[in-house]
Amino acid sequence: MKKSLTAVAVACAALLALPAGAQTLKPGLWELSNKVSSQDGQMQSAMAMMQKQLANMSPDQRQAMQQMLERNGVQMNIGAGGALTTRMCMTKEMIERKEFPVAEGDCKQQVTQQSASRMKIAFSCTRPPASGEGELTLDSDTSYRAKMHIKGVQGGQQQDVDMDVAGKWLSADCGKLRPISSIPQAK
Repeated sequence: MKKSLTAVAVACAALLALPAGAQTLKPGLWELSNKVSSQDGQMQSAMAMMQKQLANMSPDQRQAMQQMLERNGVQMNIGAGGALTTRMCMTKEMIERKEFPVAEGDCKQQVTQQSASRMKIAFSCTRPPASGEGELTLDSDTSYRAKMHIKGVQGGQQQDVDMDVAGKWLSADCGKLRPISSIPQAK
């Protein structure tokens, strides 16, 4: 399956799901609200098209897609205006190791600056080629916000994507949602 810059943007939303500095997040079920945009409007168009395609799926198709996502550790909903909501399970061990979970496995990240409540990261992905940076602000052990800027190539064209993320802890119990894969740390 060919990965798109949209898939990288969705995966990168999960990059900013861990604590900065001395504070830690609670393990369990987290909900990430993401607003994805691009200056040229291509990302908003892609998200609107995905939303339309989801709306046109039969109930059986939607259920099959949701089950596939859940097997990979993600629950996802695409809302109006390019808003994307995902749920993921963060284990205590993932938080202690500062692993950044993503559904795609072709990315590496590195913490470039860190304080008690803020963390800056840089990342790069090989498929599709993309890179970027982000900053996370930890409001509490159950809430954070982040901004990301992603640069990549899609359809032979350079594309810049911005993402605003708000994370909130929902419960200690992840239910049937299993933890998702992690990104290897950059050396």
